[in-house]
Amino acid sequence: MDLTDKVILVTGANRGIGKSISLRLASMGARVAVTGRNMAMLDKVVKEINETGGISKGFKLDVAIDNQAHNVTKNILDIWGQIDVLINNAGVYMYETPVWKTSVEQWDYVMNTNLRGLFLTCNAVIPHMMERNQGHIVNIGSSSGKVADDEEGKSGSGPYSASKFGVVGYTMSLAKSLYPYGIKVNGVNPGWVDTDMTRNEIPAGGSDWIKPEEIADAVGYLLTQTPYVMSGQFIDIF
Repeated sequence: MDLTDKVILVTGANRGIGKSISLRLASMGARVAVTGRNMAMLDKVVKEINETGGISKGFKLDVAIDNQAHNVTKNILDIWGQIDVLINNAGVYMYETPVWKTSVEQWDYVMNTNLRGLFLTCNAVIPHMMERNQGHIVNIGSSSGKVADDEEGKSGSGPYSASKFGVVGYTMSLAKSLYPYGIKVNGVNPGWVDTDMTRNEIPAGGSDWIKPEEIADAVGYLLTQTPYVMSGQFIDIF
């Protein structure tokens, strides 16, 4: 796919992985709708993209809240008339709570953003893609969605791992369901990524962590270099 003038919606784009993805895709000619909960941070991303020759607009979106994704989708369609690609990146992590002490509130906090929010955003965008009989969805999962990394149940990643296993399963299901409509669904499963979120949770993280720009490279590859028939696949990055 040539990304020139394509419209791409990126969730969780105000920092970290989402910001890097947005910058990379804008540099490849796409019009990027950056979304997230912090409008001030989104404005900075939009400014950086536009000042370097790209095209971007920011939209406030908490993916965990009903109808927000539908409203943002409508706003994007009103402005640009199409959404060619959806990047589901928004996510949260919880650390230092043993899995057996996880509260319902903690469980819901992680699941509502990482899995339910992805579901709500897909539901908002997919009908438009089906009408056009084309589209590409890329879901940002995690290595924790393939192999649980909650050593002895102490790291607090139980809900996170469960949510990312769900992302992998939902991606596979979407890929099979949407393939007849010309919509590809793929994903990226990174290991530990050096972002503000992970640094805040794990200050002693390793210097060998993946850089957000490497995730952006993988997303760019999925959108531009993979065969048309490739769907339901994940790129693993460690």
